[in-house]
Amino acid sequence: MIENWEEYKVFERELRKFLESVDAIPRIKKALIYAVSSGGKRTRPLIVLLSGKMCGGTYRDLMNLAISVELIHTASLVHDDVIDKAEVRRRRKSLHKVYDISLAIVLGDWLISKSVELISVYGEEIIRDFSRIGLMMSEGEVMDIYSIRDDFSEKDYFECIKTKTASLFAYSAKSACKAVCSDKKAEEKLFDYGYNLGMAYQLVDDLLEYLRVLKDKHSEFESRTLPQIYEEKYGRDEAIKKIVDLIRDFAEKSHKSLEYFDDCEEKKKLCDLIEYMTFDMLKRHSIFLVF
Repeated sequence: MIENWEEYKVFERELRKFLESVDAIPRIKKALIYAVSSGGKRTRPLIVLLSGKMCGGTYRDLMNLAISVELIHTASLVHDDVIDKAEVRRRRKSLHKVYDISLAIVLGDWLISKSVELISVYGEEIIRDFSRIGLMMSEGEVMDIYSIRDDFSEKDYFECIKTKTASLFAYSAKSACKAVCSDKKAEEKLFDYGYNLGMAYQLVDDLLEYLRVLKDKHSEFESRTLPQIYEEKYGRDEAIKKIVDLIRDFAEKSHKSLEYFDDCEEKKKLCDLIEYMTFDMLKRHSIFLVF
C-alpha cells in the first residue's frame, strides 16, 4: 500500500541520492548502504513528510529531517542486533554478521552523528529535541536489556516502549510541524499522534513475536514483554485479548489526535498509516481479531 504513495517514492529517491553522495571511508559507506538499503517500511520518514506537508511544508523543507529520522532508527536497529546477538534482520543477515561487531557499533555511532548534522539546519530547539530522543531511546534499550533480569512489571514495560519506540514517532511528527509552522497546538496534536501510534505499533510487534509468527528476524536474546506478563496473570487467551484491546485503544487515540486538522490527502494517509501499522499488520500475519 504505502509503497505506491508519492511520499514513499520521493523519500526512496532522495535517500538513494544521499547514500550516493556520502563522503565516508569505503568500509563505512559499504556498511551504511547495506544497513539503510535493507528494506523496511519507512514509516517514520513518511510521518515526517506527511505531518509537515499537512502543516504547509514542502518535501524540500522536510527532507533533511526525514532522512535524519531514518538514520536514527537504523542506528538503533544496528545496535539492537549487536546487543541481541541477532542473526537475521528483515530476512537478511544482520550487519554485524556480514561484517563484524566493531564495524556495526561504529556505524551506529556514525549514523547518529550524521543525523545531528542533517537536522542542524532546523535550529537549536529541534536539535535539543532529537538529543532528548537519543537519551530516551538509550534508556529504553537499557530497560529492555535488563527486563529478563530485573523485576520487570507492566508499568516498567510501558515506560520502556514509550522511551525506546514511541518517542521517535512522537518527536518525528512534532518536529515536522515545528520545522514548517508555528502552530503549537498542531505540534501537540502531532506529538500525541506519533506517541500513540508508536505505542500501538510496539504492542503489535511484541504480540507477533510472542505468537512466534515473525519470520524476518531471529535473535538469541529475547526481552520480557507485556504478552508474557499478562499470560502469567491471566492465561494465554486473556493475555492476547488484553493486548488487542490496548492496541485498539492507542490506535483510537492516535486517530483522535488528527481531528484538529482539516481534511486533506496527508491527513487521510496519516490515518491509513495507523491501520497499516496495527490491525493490517496483525491480519498480514494471519492473526484474526476475534476479540
